[in-house]
Amino acid sequence: MEAGYGSPMDWTARQLRAIVTIAERENISHAAVELELTQPTVSRMLSRVEAELGTPLFRRDARGATPTEAGVRFLDRAAEVLRSLDEVTDELRSLDGRLVGKICVAMPGTIGAMLFIPLIDRFTTDHADVDLRVMASHPNGVPLALVAGDADVGVISGAHRTAGVTARPLAIEELQLVGASSAAPEWGSQAGPIGIDDVARYPLVLPAIQPGLRTIIDAAFAQRQRRPNVVLQVDADDALVELVSSGRAFSIMSLAGVRRLVDRRELVARPIVDPPIPRLLSTALPANRPTTRLMSVVQDSIHRLATELAGRAQWEPCEP
Repeated sequence: MEAGYGSPMDWTARQLRAIVTIAERENISHAAVELELTQPTVSRMLSRVEAELGTPLFRRDARGATPTEAGVRFLDRAAEVLRSLDEVTDELRSLDGRLVGKICVAMPGTIGAMLFIPLIDRFTTDHADVDLRVMASHPNGVPLALVAGDADVGVISGAHRTAGVTARPLAIEELQLVGASSAAPEWGSQAGPIGIDDVARYPLVLPAIQPGLRTIIDAAFAQRQRRPNVVLQVDADDALVELVSSGRAFSIMSLAGVRRLVDRRELVARPIVDPPIPRLLSTALPANRPTTRLMSVVQDSIHRLATELAGRAQWEPCEP
């Protein structure tokens, strides 16, 4: 047996990271590219651990590598070990006061359209030793990513599932009726508020997934004993915006997600009143993991950015 691999205690973080990366990429060759290693090197790492365990961790075929039952159990523990190792490494490296480490921020694309670039710019300037990754996710997927360890800080809506996270109110936004400039030339570029009764006259493309944005939209119409005139249901933000931009339908959405198109006068947004349709945005941290200094700093940065961008996004910040 090769020296250095005589017992499970001899497994290295490099080996564990290789195995976790194989699972994430579902392919040994793709994992090797991400790890900047050769494919044979990664294969040998995996084979040595499997030999120690006496059982395969992956099923290999032409399509890639899929964890076995033993692999799933091993990966859960390996991910925990690597997270703990990363955390203590970051703590030691930051003893001189620097902020260091890797962190992933997840939020819905409509909110990320307003926050992602300013957040990246801020950390690039103020915290050069932080490896910040941002991830757009379906709103229901943000808490799942936090709980699974795929993300460390998130932005969520009170209209979506929030199990497994600790939420901190960020801002309240009121949804708006959005349409293509060509579809409603009578609106002009500075159209004013519009009541729910009038909104009900427009053909709408809305999300369908429950619970979520659709829940609070339907509830607002129900207050006026009306129903939205839904002609299409789409649960993909990009497709929804494209349909609205084409002039085929209108939608009720966050202004933050389409602000650039409104600025270019491709779309026009009108605040909805009588009643308005508010939703609470919150930052979120995983409840199943300790909160690190880096997570807290990122969360605070998001709150500061929300305050700075409140006018542009038409948000009402919940705190300074």
